[in-house]
Amino acid sequence: MDYESLLKEFRKKPIVEFNSLAQKTSFNKEDIHKIIPHRDPFLLVDTITGIDLTQEVITGERYISPDEPLFKGHFPDFPVYPGSLQLEMVGQLGLCLHYFIEKKSTRIEEGASPSGVRATRIIGAHFLQPILPDRTVRLIAKKLEYDTFFGTIIGQVISDEKVCSVSISEVCFTD
Repeated sequence: MDYESLLKEFRKKPIVEFNSLAQKTSFNKEDIHKIIPHRDPFLLVDTITGIDLTQEVITGERYISPDEPLFKGHFPDFPVYPGSLQLEMVGQLGLCLHYFIEKKSTRIEEGASPSGVRATRIIGAHFLQPILPDRTVRLIAKKLEYDTFFGTIIGQVISDEKVCSVSISEVCFTD
């Protein structure tokens, strides 16, 4: 797969149009706790807004609060949300997508539990626009490859209708 071409293709346009997804959802943090292992203050997805199992894509949102302690040092005179946390946001959304693809459903089962997972690599990332505090960013994650042990996604963070970052990352599933 030509990862660099994918990164270049999605620097300016969304991977998917938010209104085009087959299933609109409104899963919140309580729901997300059931399917991924992350918790506050490191749970970086607030809501899941859409899922399309045919396209193997998911959308979500995160509010970037100006009260987050990281803005005191990143950077005091021009607070911007760190690129590494942008990668983490779309990675967490990608784990949510993995749950729905595995279950072949857009529902969260009553007894759902998170899969074991470890990040293995960032294949590539482009940071295009700063993310400023007091914004709700839109997130997109799309499955690229999956072989039951490793999963690869492409993801975007979008603010004010502009692609702020696009990245491709890989995880290994430990279950």
